[in-house]
Amino acid sequence: MLGKTHLVSSEAISLTAVNYYSQTNHVTVPLVITTIIFASVGFGSLLPDVDSRNSELNKTTIFGLFYKHFFINVKHRGFTHTLWNVFLFMYISLLLESNHFYIAVCIFGISIGILIHIIEDGFSANKVDIWYPFVLKNTNKHRHFFHYKVGGFMEKSMYVLFWVLLVTSLKNAYLIYFVL
Repeated sequence: MLGKTHLVSSEAISLTAVNYYSQTNHVTVPLVITTIIFASVGFGSLLPDVDSRNSELNKTTIFGLFYKHFFINVKHRGFTHTLWNVFLFMYISLLLESNHFYIAVCIFGISIGILIHIIEDGFSANKVDIWYPFVLKNTNKHRHFFHYKVGGFMEKSMYVLFWVLLVTSLKNAYLIYFVL
């Protein structure tokens, strides 16, 4: 999946989840928390592709220097696309929760972005070994009924649908924070 699709879909999913939580529990999540989650999920949704030369992070940020020094010989969709990263970020978030709440929320958001990225890539035509380097069987033999090719028609369609969901979620967030 292209970086822009990862970004839009992760933001749409996370903001929809925050709005849903607010509406079903009749509690408004503080705007600062929603903003931190929104920003950190976006960053986390791009982070797993740091092992790819053409990733959005490597093209536009200091991560390009890290790629040249650390990731140039690393397999794309290897360790950066594992649940180990999600567990690591969630664990760090739990450790920081009591003393550094806002940093913990930020790291939690990054872990959610990574998780959404991995799930989305799991539906691509290429495989993702979520337990890498512990590969127990070839997951390419078991294709889902739904899968897409990077940059193909299905991904472009998902991009448009997630934009619609994101705009709807932003409108709902506006109503929650500024109107109600």
